[in-house]
Amino acid sequence: MLSKIKTNKIINILLTSAFISAFFFTPPVTATEYTINDLNNIETWQINQDINGKRSEIQELTRQIGVYKKNITAKQRELTSLSNQVSTLNESIGKINLEVDKVGLEMETLDLKIENTELKIQAKEREIEDQKETVAEIIRTLHRKQQDSSMVEILLLNDSFSDFLTEIDHLENMQDSLVKEVEGLNEIKIALNNDKDNLKTEVGELDILGSVLEGKKGTLDTQKSAKYNLMSITEGQEANFQALLEQTREEQEQINNDIVYLEQVAREKLNRELQQVGLESNGLMWPVSARTITAYFHDPDYPYRWIFEHPAIDIAVPQGTPLRAAESGYVAKVKDGGQTGYSYIMIVHANNLSTVYGHVNQFSVSVDQFVSKGQIIGYSGGMPGTRGAGPLSSGPHLHFETRINGVPVNPLNYLP
Repeated sequence: MLSKIKTNKIINILLTSAFISAFFFTPPVTATEYTINDLNNIETWQINQDINGKRSEIQELTRQIGVYKKNITAKQRELTSLSNQVSTLNESIGKINLEVDKVGLEMETLDLKIENTELKIQAKEREIEDQKETVAEIIRTLHRKQQDSSMVEILLLNDSFSDFLTEIDHLENMQDSLVKEVEGLNEIKIALNNDKDNLKTEVGELDILGSVLEGKKGTLDTQKSAKYNLMSITEGQEANFQALLEQTREEQEQINNDIVYLEQVAREKLNRELQQVGLESNGLMWPVSARTITAYFHDPDYPYRWIFEHPAIDIAVPQGTPLRAAESGYVAKVKDGGQTGYSYIMIVHANNLSTVYGHVNQFSVSVDQFVSKGQIIGYSGGMPGTRGAGPLSSGPHLHFETRINGVPVNPLNYLP
């Protein structure tokens, strides 16, 4: 005779058959699969179609951008002339237009991926809850039937004792499978939540892409303004263009020589000042609150690269934005270019570092003045035709340089 414990176990298993026989087992699903069968959700399937479509568009834009880059490189190798420069600017404008579109598509793709993962998580959560409810109902029914059913009634349900035991084994296996299925679904939920966490990280990247997008748009405006200004100041004449070219080269060479010389002279004064006040450098701060960069250090898209390498970063800011000393230091140069020339401020800091602030419209400091980190030193300019902008400025911005022993280095390697 079966023991009481065995009898209770048999009763429990037998009475689950009606419930478990209707249970549908699905194969394991990984968190990275995106099919209609997995989720039974046409909306999810459509989102994936959209993602694939946008990826194809991004690939095509990347290809077209590569074509523009080759054209620009070819143009830059040609003889410097007004028509060639205008053509190069047109190629740059076309390339940056595509880059703006590409960043926009990348942002849309991230949004779709996040939406897709959220739908997957919701679907699996519903599936998990359904299975948990099935298990709970089985447990409740077993408990109830265990008290109401007799051993004789259960045995009568089977033609033989052998069939009876076979049914028990089958039901035991089915119960184990049911538990494993629920555990598997929980694992899927964890994996999907991990996917969602990863995509939340990518949401943060959306903000970065947003800044990149604004920077690209700013660069695009810069290129267009550069083209307009070039045609305006040369009046479309090649002779005027060549004269401007020579003048700009000479000015840039003079500025660079002045900065190198003044850096050496001013550093001696700075060292004496630092000894008196006991200050030490603890890193640069951004000279303006904005972070939208329209031209990078040695930027290949810099519109006047044919004259000189861009030794700075250009930060887009409205005309008249306060400029702050990136670090405490000694004002070595205040160059007022007047209504038509280029104006800048140079500050020498500790650790052989100096900073240059270009296209200054108004000055708040003077030469031989010691300034503290964060102190307002002037106000930005750059609007073509305004004081301090210079002949080649393409719009309001701060031209910000960092130099080590007078040699330009990438400011982004020193800014926080």
